[in-house]
Amino acid sequence: MMRFLDATLGKWLRHFFFVLVRSYYGLFYNVSCSNKHLLQDAPGTLILATHVSRHDGPLISTMLYSTMRIRPTVHWKEYHSWFQWFPLYVASAIPMSSPKSWPDDERQARKEHILKVIHKILANENSVLLFPAGRVRRQPEEIVAPYLSGVYDILRSKPDTPVMLLRLDGLGKFQWAKYDRFWSFLWIKKGRRHVNVDLTPITDLDLDGDLESFNKHLENLLNSPIT
Repeated sequence: MMRFLDATLGKWLRHFFFVLVRSYYGLFYNVSCSNKHLLQDAPGTLILATHVSRHDGPLISTMLYSTMRIRPTVHWKEYHSWFQWFPLYVASAIPMSSPKSWPDDERQARKEHILKVIHKILANENSVLLFPAGRVRRQPEEIVAPYLSGVYDILRSKPDTPVMLLRLDGLGKFQWAKYDRFWSFLWIKKGRRHVNVDLTPITDLDLDGDLESFNKHLENLLNSPIT
């Protein structure tokens, strides 16, 4: 029954939200997206993205909506927040992590359950959007803490999973802001902010080393410039 509702009512609601959100970003942001066509040839892709602002999730999901269904991951606290639970539910977001107040065995069981959910989604040829740093940048560069194991665990349990790096430029607090003259007819000098979304396949992630080395390499990739 839930699968039927998702394929009917859920599909209509997702498209309705897509039109609203896409209209918003079309009015206030000038977004270019490079290589998104590569997703069509790589079903079941794990997308690892930089996290430069709170716009990242909806903007990325909207830009890639017509190319591939994207299942975003969000922190459990954000997912269960009353004012954004419904749109996240409609978008089929995946709540990650768990409250630190839970017993260790419950947190481990939760982690194993989410890992199974992600692999099931990937096996069904949907893509999963994940932010390896875990939170919005509080500094100019991306920092992946040595203890964060989400990406490492997902790929070690299924190494043949296609992986793509997604970098955002021009959107975050620490990124250069450039504007067009879209609103010049209203005598507004600053129009839409330019944003660049770049997708690149990753094939050199080393899963044989330890978690800290893996995260450091991933951090370097996230901070690499867009060419």
